[in-house]
Amino acid sequence: MSARSATAAVFTAPRRVELQEFPLPETADDDGLLAVEAVGMCGSDWAQFEGRLGMAGAVFPVIPGHEIVGRIARAGSRALRSWNVAEGDLVVVEEVLRCGSCHGCAAAAGSCANLRVYGLTVPTTSAPGLWGGYAQYMYLHPNTAMHRVPNGVHAQQAALFVPLANGIRWAQHVARPRLGDVAVVQGPGQQGLGCVVALREAGVGLIIVTGTAGDATRLALARELGADVTIDVDSENPLERVRALTAGRLADLVIDVSAGATDPVGFAVDMVRPKGTVVLAGLKDGSAVSLVTDRIVLKQLTLQGVGGHDSASVAAALRLIASGRYPLEKLCTHTLPLTEAERALALVGRQATGEEAIHVTLIPSR
Repeated sequence: MSARSATAAVFTAPRRVELQEFPLPETADDDGLLAVEAVGMCGSDWAQFEGRLGMAGAVFPVIPGHEIVGRIARAGSRALRSWNVAEGDLVVVEEVLRCGSCHGCAAAAGSCANLRVYGLTVPTTSAPGLWGGYAQYMYLHPNTAMHRVPNGVHAQQAALFVPLANGIRWAQHVARPRLGDVAVVQGPGQQGLGCVVALREAGVGLIIVTGTAGDATRLALARELGADVTIDVDSENPLERVRALTAGRLADLVIDVSAGATDPVGFAVDMVRPKGTVVLAGLKDGSAVSLVTDRIVLKQLTLQGVGGHDSASVAAALRLIASGRYPLEKLCTHTLPLTEAERALALVGRQATGEEAIHVTLIPSR
């Protein structure tokens, strides 16, 4: 490779993004360098830009971008063996970097006392600086987890792996629905739509998706992806509609992926049947949620908070993308160059008047 530096979009402070140049680092036998071909964006990118992810360990200055797809540009022989890839392979990169030596890592518990997150928790002041996907190249730490992209899947398609992997983990691996169950998904953004696909794959009998009047386009796409019923909560009471649809039985499980709003948590508790399951995935920006906990106790509910995906769900997401069984290309509403990162963020944050974005992808090489 002939490049000696990389252009990156850097969050220098809340609501400030700058293009900066970084020298490409030398690599050793156990690490490498990724040529970023696409990086997906989600609502957490907008929250990070606004400075609202402090609880998640977000820092400034930082190169953001955690939904990373690229080609192995350079890597040591030990790294290639460890990652089971070759130079030139198209891969997706899991954003979580585990230390591999703490109790959580040793117990394979999925937790890590010293974890770092690409695009979020490692500042540009930490050498070599290239710790996020909003860049032409990204450093690959020895502990990086990655997956080879299936043949025939291009980078922009592969950039959907995070919302689909999240949906698979939350709706299948955590909620564990049974054939014929009734499921409600609150929030038809890309994560909620990923849950719809995962629930349809799991054989759920009735999939209901709720959203607001402003979500009309997303609710329509939810129906194309497998939702049986969509509910506009601005025009009808979701609890009453779910009760009517289930002849009073209510839902077996409710997944809340709505961002910011706290009312959906109470709706979830009300809409689920006794001994049902509520999965909480939507961040509420630290806002307190008002709950009558007696309802949870008396209904004997299971409430489960979830983070992101894991390796198994990422692998399943890539297989699903490669299968072509769903019109996933309809999720991909905007593709922009790195120089338009600020506009891309406005689209993700629903701040761009007259434009409806679902999944936005940055292409750093443009």
